[in-house]
Amino acid sequence: MNLKSSFEIKEFDSKTDTIDQMISCVCPFRLELVNFFGPLIKTKHVIVRSIFCIRSKNPILYISAVQEGGDLYELDVFISENFSTELIADMEMAISECFRGIFESTSGFGKQLFIETNVMVENIKHIFLAAGMRFITTFSELGFSIGTPVLNFRETVGFQLLPFRDFSYQQSNELFQRSSINSLDCPEGLKFRNVTKVFDSLFFHPLLDANGSLVAMVDGVMAGFVMIVKHEDQAEIAYLGVAEECRSKGVGSALIGEALVILARDKVKNLTVIVDEGNFPALNLYLRFGMKLKKNRILFLAEG
Repeated sequence: MNLKSSFEIKEFDSKTDTIDQMISCVCPFRLELVNFFGPLIKTKHVIVRSIFCIRSKNPILYISAVQEGGDLYELDVFISENFSTELIADMEMAISECFRGIFESTSGFGKQLFIETNVMVENIKHIFLAAGMRFITTFSELGFSIGTPVLNFRETVGFQLLPFRDFSYQQSNELFQRSSINSLDCPEGLKFRNVTKVFDSLFFHPLLDANGSLVAMVDGVMAGFVMIVKHEDQAEIAYLGVAEECRSKGVGSALIGEALVILARDKVKNLTVIVDEGNFPALNLYLRFGMKLKKNRILFLAEG
């Protein structure tokens, strides 16, 4: 079946198109994507590809590439409920064309691709592999409604919790280096990425929450930190790390517990975090706070 007569690919780029144009491209897929894209388009370079079935006029698949600190890109794929196994053979060409266009317009050390896991992903996984990406790991996306009772949490004493903004780039980067290998939610893909660029994308994140991002001090030494990004009443744990010598002392619990108090005071309604599903200490920590599984996501990575 001819691609042009089967599917329509809508292309948008935040460097040349308006916010309204890009949101109109995202809108048919899910409202939460629109809420996410508003602030994102204003602060970062975003490339969007949306695929629509010409016959049914339904949205089928959505791909975005987001600049993360210079030339590092993260890709996200959202598969619509209108996507059926009957469309897969004809969709391969459309998806491949989207990836080719995005890859040709980006460069950098690595490109991450996050995909929501469902039956359809298993059927089209080979397309991502053919595009030069390789499977890394599977993540769980957890959610928490701020203001709900925090389960099984006991306030930990003995730590000094200070605002992240009180520390210099050099101090924070040194702690990141000490905690990244043993991070509570460090993506497995970090092993394959430029760690300096990863830290820079966190430290200079335009939506970094000055109140909720904290550093834990133990006996005057930086022991761990949590970085929260926030927009209006939605927040996400971008990174939570604890130095190896300070593990199993309740540092992570203290950071999350205090961050929840601050976010509630700042009228934040929902908090999310994405964690490697094989990272059992992290999962157990978040579950103890009452966080619930929202969805699973697969991480692929392309280098070069």
